[in-house]
Amino acid sequence: MLVRSGSKGSNVITLQKELKAAGINPGPIDGEFGAKTKAAVMKYQRAHHLEVDGVVGAKTWSALTRDAFKPAAPKAGKPGTTTRPKAPVVAAPGRPSTKAAKVLAEARQHLGFQEGVGNRNPFSKALGRPAEAWCADFVSYCAKKAGLHVNTASAQGVADAIKQQGGWKGRSNPQPGDAVTFRWDGSHGWADHVGLVEKVFTRGGKTYIQTIEGNSGDRVRRKTYLASSSVINGYGTMR
Repeated sequence: MLVRSGSKGSNVITLQKELKAAGINPGPIDGEFGAKTKAAVMKYQRAHHLEVDGVVGAKTWSALTRDAFKPAAPKAGKPGTTTRPKAPVVAAPGRPSTKAAKVLAEARQHLGFQEGVGNRNPFSKALGRPAEAWCADFVSYCAKKAGLHVNTASAQGVADAIKQQGGWKGRSNPQPGDAVTFRWDGSHGWADHVGLVEKVFTRGGKTYIQTIEGNSGDRVRRKTYLASSSVINGYGTMR
């Protein structure tokens, strides 16, 4: 698919979310390919040694949606200034619990799954729901397979269920097997998306998470984020 200035719709929303997740601000997540989105695309293309034309063709889509991309480097502050951290993140991950390990084992089995026409997917169907945006259904399905008690059709619903169970941690201490919710505009409001933390690691003194997400670019795939990224709403341990 080709997306360029003037394009509108779900493909543009997907593009804007991918740019935001990569640390580049495309402007509002509104499905309209305007000047800010084009500038963000060109910035991404330049950083990834692609043709800088502001047009999202096969090569740019491939770079944006490959399973594990290199997280965008943080902007350097002005000399003599310090950068205030966006959120405290304490990550000393140990071995996941038996149930968390089962959640991840189930999630890994579905890596690469691509949805059918109209959001058709086996996760919503198995939970007795119609074809729909299925990121929360994917998390709920994996949780159910592991004997955990989260079953909701919305990303915010996952966070709310975990809060009721007493397992919500906010934007700190991600662990393998946790659910992680996102708000793509960075406002930390109602969650837009949810996935599973597969791995927590440190690189260059910074903490990152590797996730497995359903309905990410219409499929199940891995992504990598700075653990304190503004697009992350928070982490929670499912029970």
